[in-house]
Amino acid sequence: MNNSKETNTILNKILEILVKYQVGNEVKEMGEEADSLIKKAERQGEEATKKLQTTLDRIHDKLFTVNSVLIALYVGFAKFPEDNPLFSLWFVLFPVSNMFYLIYLEISQMSIFRHESQRMKWNFSTDVEKFGKMISRQTLKSILAWFITIILVLFLAFRMIF
Repeated sequence: MNNSKETNTILNKILEILVKYQVGNEVKEMGEEADSLIKKAERQGEEATKKLQTTLDRIHDKLFTVNSVLIALYVGFAKFPEDNPLFSLWFVLFPVSNMFYLIYLEISQMSIFRHESQRMKWNFSTDVEKFGKMISRQTLKSILAWFITIILVLFLAFRMIF
């Protein structure tokens, strides 16, 4: 009988150890799964930021192209027709100013890239917030560039039609 009690005690201890081991493995697996989900979310966040910046670069390139055409059109219509031009030559300053603003946007974009390239040295309590503000401001500046370009196109169209 004593032998049976000892066997039961040993079996109960083995069972407790197995349960603890199984729980430990489940916790370990859950931790690994959580880590992989966190890494995936971080990777997706970085990809989204890169896509945003790439999209802004493409938009700026298109705005540069449209603005270059606008400068040519404004200069052309400042000379055409010879007897009564559609524009004064001074109106060319508007698309030229917009071109300088677009150059400023590119310089601002470079400073964002420069800041991001130092990510491993960031103070996460301040630099992450700073990076977010830089991107938000850049987005607003890009929207302003769009509006200015659209206004310049509409102004040109209005002057040509009327």
